[in-house]
Amino acid sequence: MLGSLIQMSFTTPKPGAASSTARLSPTLGLLPIIAMTAAVAGPAFAQTVDLAPITVQSDVEGEAANSYTVTNAASGKATAPLIDTPKSVTVVTRKEMEERGATSLYDVLRTTPGITMRAGEGGVPAGDIPQIRGFDASNDIMIDGLRNASRTSYESFNLETVEITKGSDGVTTGAGSAGGSINLNSKVPMPGTFDDVSLSYGTGNFKRATLDSNRQVGDVGVRLNLMYQDADDLGGKKGKTSKRWGIAPSLSYQVDADTKVTAGLYYYKNEDMPDYGVRMSNDNVPDAYRRGSGTASDPWRPIDVPTDTFYGTPGRDFSDGESQSAYVRLDHEFASNLSFAATLRATRDDTSYLATQPGISSTGEISRGAKSSHRENDTLAFNAQLKGEADVLALNHSFAVGVDISKSKATQYGGYNYTPTPGNVSYTDPQLGNWTGTITAGEKSQWNETRSTTVYAFDTIDLSPQFEASFGLSYSNYDVTSKTATDSDKVTSDLVNGSAGLVYKPTEQGRFYASISSASTPGGQGAGTGGESADDSLNELDPERTLSYELGTKWLMFNDQLMLSASLFHTEKDNARVTNALGEVENIGKTRAQGIELGFAGQITQQWGVSGGYVYQDVKLIDGGYSTPRGGGTPYLNPGNGKQLTKIPKNTFSLWSTYEVNDALTFGAGATYVDQRVASYSTDGSVAGVMPSSWQTDLMVSYKFNQDTSLQLNVNNVFDKHIYGDSHVTQHVYTEPGRNFAITLKHSF
Repeated sequence: MLGSLIQMSFTTPKPGAASSTARLSPTLGLLPIIAMTAAVAGPAFAQTVDLAPITVQSDVEGEAANSYTVTNAASGKATAPLIDTPKSVTVVTRKEMEERGATSLYDVLRTTPGITMRAGEGGVPAGDIPQIRGFDASNDIMIDGLRNASRTSYESFNLETVEITKGSDGVTTGAGSAGGSINLNSKVPMPGTFDDVSLSYGTGNFKRATLDSNRQVGDVGVRLNLMYQDADDLGGKKGKTSKRWGIAPSLSYQVDADTKVTAGLYYYKNEDMPDYGVRMSNDNVPDAYRRGSGTASDPWRPIDVPTDTFYGTPGRDFSDGESQSAYVRLDHEFASNLSFAATLRATRDDTSYLATQPGISSTGEISRGAKSSHRENDTLAFNAQLKGEADVLALNHSFAVGVDISKSKATQYGGYNYTPTPGNVSYTDPQLGNWTGTITAGEKSQWNETRSTTVYAFDTIDLSPQFEASFGLSYSNYDVTSKTATDSDKVTSDLVNGSAGLVYKPTEQGRFYASISSASTPGGQGAGTGGESADDSLNELDPERTLSYELGTKWLMFNDQLMLSASLFHTEKDNARVTNALGEVENIGKTRAQGIELGFAGQITQQWGVSGGYVYQDVKLIDGGYSTPRGGGTPYLNPGNGKQLTKIPKNTFSLWSTYEVNDALTFGAGATYVDQRVASYSTDGSVAGVMPSSWQTDLMVSYKFNQDTSLQLNVNNVFDKHIYGDSHVTQHVYTEPGRNFAITLKHSF
């Protein structure tokens, strides 16, 4: 799509495609909320409010660059400030991303409580696969309010904020969003002039450079963001290379006092060595590395090897991603209380990989099989919206009405074949070598097209100085077609979703709220991008329904500089599509998630800032129907029925804090905790494997030489702990880097 505008490629040769044409428990969590409210007239948390910037780095850069909180959601569909929004909303600002050294969306979400990061396996394409409150959100990622239909990896160099809305959010997104949604807000031209450069060097010969340049000349604003990254041993894992670069120019033009046009391009390319982590233990693992005994009381755990262990195959393995997009946005004010906005965005994503899947050989070594995939996705999305305020029947209404229209095409290819098979390697000293051989790309195997049209309306009503009500309603028509060389199937769904909330304001600083919201997951969502392909039989089934209930409170503390929040949540999907005892698919499945969320963000003192939270989530598969043995056979009851959902931790916690010792010196520290997770259940319902709980501790120190120049040191996973990501049943487990560092020189011109 943008190939004619931006010609960019790496020189590393890769096999080309064969052709190039692509009920709340009565007592659950009540005591913590009551205690918090009584203690300080109501501490609580939801990440955003009227918080004045505290540490000002630039007169022209906004809240996200200078604070841990922001006042309003970036989405135009929001009709109230975040403190008056009756939902849990977490916002990660640019300031926090830069202080923590987060270079990707994965880094941001992995340290956000209540978010679990999954990982692709087999035919599932690589990319970011977050779960919110136990529900898959990989197809619920928005860019500047418009859905990106492909599954890809997102960089941080062009992100201003990341907003995570928790609880069913179908009224905002149209389809899916059972557990919530994620909105990535891009950098755009701002008033004033600045040039921010950063140069980083770290573990494994890690090198990274970024530029954020902004100009305003009369009615024209220009912003340019650049990024380059290279590493020989990313995260300290020898042989795990990384090469990334991106460019994101944007332009704004103030046509007149009431009209503004903004346009932008985005290009991102990555060639990172994929990493499937380490093996889960089993009976064939040598005693020296085996952890667990495979019993219900002592299930299998990941093998015991150093944190920097990497089993990839240099010369054969690759994970390539290429993202290109272009957008144009029109904003017009008819009056001070009525505005119109329209955005058109075109996106193309191409993801392909051939990755080593570590196995267990008969010779007591690690074998190196492989998984592979190649998919292309093109999305065209349009939004038009009217937003304003009006007095009706003596009540003030803040409203937004609009339409979302999108069309996406996803093309799947067969996997990659290779010869010869690479040799085995030892558990603790893998000599990876440099594989040479032949890789053959698969032919196109499936074509998928998704069309969606959603009309929506939101309204926030001031009932009195103390009470505020909010409502939302949307209708979506959702069509999915999947074709192969011999077959074609289509699914058509009509989706109706709503939301309602009530906010009570006992003081200027405090809020109590209650809300209910819904979501609908149609058949075929995510077709071609790791989701469910269209099948004519799905027309006989209903879209999956999810309802979320939430009670919460939000408070401003310490001269309105710190936002606290607490909430109780209960989400239930009661008609999930699962297999019955006859091997047929029915709407009889049920999943329930409930828990408590606490949060904090802002300044405790002028020098001391904090951000983070704690989430307890009890996510049970109430009825998962039946499972069919691999290779066929008589279905048996899903062994996970009535148990905590696999891969979902019950407790997660994150804290990031910085303290300014003086005008020059700042110290920062963070801690992230993830509870033990079940990797899989045995057919008898016992736990087959677990991923152990983990604490990760990170440190940062920054020194300002003057107003424009500073040096920042980040040390991550200070105690070199084993940090585990997702697991593919009881086969292999993704592992995070051990102790690693990066030092960054920042300069503003």
